[in-house]
Amino acid sequence: MTSTMTRTSLVCLFLAAVLLSAGCTSAEQPHAGKAAGPDFRGETLGYDDRVVFRFIPEADEAAAYSVTCTIEQDVSWGTTIETRENVIYENISGDNPIEFVILRQDPSDGAAIEIEIRSTTGEVLHRSRTSVTPATPTPTMP
Repeated sequence: MTSTMTRTSLVCLFLAAVLLSAGCTSAEQPHAGKAAGPDFRGETLGYDDRVVFRFIPEADEAAAYSVTCTIEQDVSWGTTIETRENVIYENISGDNPIEFVILRQDPSDGAAIEIEIRSTTGEVLHRSRTSVTPATPTPTMP
């Protein structure tokens, strides 16, 4: 009888260890790899006089986000024109995205942005680098 109780106790301890190591006992633990917050999609618009970078949350409710970014002009040179660290953007939604407008002196000027968007609790929701360069004209035969 003692050996049956010992085996049963060991099996129960083993199952408890497996459940705890798998995180199955906590209802508040987020899914592995998924941050608690909306996904963002980037949108880039290029005009002769400016480039617009937009980062749009896929969420219906407005929220605040922390943004760290580096904005460059003339991508081939990599000239940093602005750096922002942990700037809070409030009331951000699909209708009111995070937006950066980079003015162009010439339509041939390139622009780039490297951005990290975090929730107010510090979780990374979006990280990307986007650049816009003018199209290289294709030579035509006479």
